[in-house]
Amino acid sequence: MPKNTKTTDTAAQKNKILIIDNDLTIKAMLEDMLRIHGHTTILHATNGRDGIRLVKEHAPDIILLDVVMPEMGGIGTCQAIRKMDMPVRPSIIMISDKGDKDAIVEALENGADDFIIKPVDALELIARIKAQSRIRDFYHGVYEDKKNLETILDIIKTISSMLKTNEVLSTIVNRVADITAAARCSIVLIANEDVGYVLASHEKPEIKKIKLDLNKYPEIKEAVKNRRPVVVENIAKHPLMAGVRDLVKDLQKMNELVLPIVWEDKVIGTIFLRTRRPAKCFTEKEINLCRIISSSACQAIKNARIFEDISKEKDMMKTLAVTDSLTELYNHGFFYTRLEEEFNRAVRYGTPISLIMMDLDDFKKINDSYGHRTGDHVLKEVAGLIKKLVRKTDMVARYGGEEFAVILPHTNIKGAEEEAERILAAILSHSYAHLAKETISMSIGVASSPCKKPITNFGDLVNFADTALYEAKRSGKNKVVVFGQK
Repeated sequence: MPKNTKTTDTAAQKNKILIIDNDLTIKAMLEDMLRIHGHTTILHATNGRDGIRLVKEHAPDIILLDVVMPEMGGIGTCQAIRKMDMPVRPSIIMISDKGDKDAIVEALENGADDFIIKPVDALELIARIKAQSRIRDFYHGVYEDKKNLETILDIIKTISSMLKTNEVLSTIVNRVADITAAARCSIVLIANEDVGYVLASHEKPEIKKIKLDLNKYPEIKEAVKNRRPVVVENIAKHPLMAGVRDLVKDLQKMNELVLPIVWEDKVIGTIFLRTRRPAKCFTEKEINLCRIISSSACQAIKNARIFEDISKEKDMMKTLAVTDSLTELYNHGFFYTRLEEEFNRAVRYGTPISLIMMDLDDFKKINDSYGHRTGDHVLKEVAGLIKKLVRKTDMVARYGGEEFAVILPHTNIKGAEEEAERILAAILSHSYAHLAKETISMSIGVASSPCKKPITNFGDLVNFADTALYEAKRSGKNKVVVFGQK
C-alpha cells in the first residue's frame, strides 16, 4: 500500500494517541503517518511534564514517547506514567535514534511496551500500533470483566440483604440503568399472555403496578415466548415493531433490550431497557451481565415475597391471638391484659378509669326463634354499633357469649354513664337486618376508679361493674346501673 494513501480503519479511529516529543518536525511527521492510516485523535506534548499532565487529563490509549528530551527524559517520563493509578494502562512505544541492545533493554525494563528506531517507517509504526491496540483491547476486556464481576457481586450482595420487594426491585432497575446508561429501565411482571404490570422503573420511581397491554409491546411478548433476550435496534424501523409502528414512531435511533426473568422454566417477568445509542446497540458483555443480574433478581424477588408472606402470616396470627373471630372485637383474654395495663397507668398518674359491662337481654329467644346463624349476625351488628359509638381511646371487647365490655381510660363515672346510655339507646333503636320486628335491649353495669369503695386492683373494677350489671338485670333489664350510686 502506498505511504500516502489514506485508509479508513474503524479500530484506528477509536485510539487516542499522545505524542511526547520536543522535536516539532518529528511530531509533524508522526501526525501525518497516523492521519493517513485513520488515526484522528492525536494529542501532543513537548516535554515529559506536559505529557504526564495530558495522560492524567485524557487517558490516551497509546503513547509515542521520544527517549531523548530536555529536563525529564523519556525513561523518567515512562517510569512516572507507570506509577499512575489508571483503570487500563496505556501502551507506550518509545522512539530513539539509538538502536543498540542496551537502549532497547533499558526502555523495556522501565515500562515501555515496544521500541522503534529512527528514522520511523510508517508501515512499521502502524503495524506496531495495531499490535499494541490488540494487547490493550485484551487488557481492557480483562478490566471490563473484572468490573462486571465486581458489579454482579455487589448487586447480589445488596439485593440478597434486602427483604422488602420494593427495595429489591428499585435497586435492580437503578443499578442496571447505571451500568447500561439506559434512558429507561423497568421490571415488568407478566400476569398472562396479554397483560403485564410495571413493578419498578428507574425513570419514574413513583410508578407501581401500572398495567400494560402487552399487545402494544411485541418485544416483551417475544422475550416471554422464547425465554431469550430480545434486542431491538432502532425501534421505529425494526421489523418486530411493524404492528405497533404508529406507537413507536417517535423512538427513532433508540434501542431496546428485553431480558426474561425465569423461575422454574416459567417467565415471571422481564427487565426492560431503552437506550439512546446512535453508534452502537447493546454489547454481548452487557447482555450477559444483565442476564446474570436478572437471574439474581428472580431469586431475590422470590425471597422477598416469601419473607413478606411470612410477615403477613405472623401479623395475622398475632391478630387472631387477641381477636374474637366472630365480632372482630378484642377477645376475653386480651381484655384482661389491656385492663390491667390501663388500671396500673391510671393509678400511677392519678387519672380516672371506667369500665362498662353489657349483656344482651333474653338473647336465647333470638337463637331459639331464628337459629344460631342469625344470632351470630345480630352479635356482629351489635359489636359494630358499639365500636362506632365509643372513642378511639376506648377499647371494646367481647367478654363472652352475648356479653361485651368497654374500657374507658381517663374517664370518670359521669362520662362513662353518658357513654353507656348512648350505647343502650342505639342498640334499642337499631333495625337488625336478619330480624323481623324484634328489638334488642341490653343491661349495662358501670364502675369507675376512684370509687366510694376501695379498689386495690383491676379485678375489683371488674367485680364492681359486674355487680352493677347484675343489678340492672335483677331490676327489670334494658337499663344502665352505676355501681355505688345506691
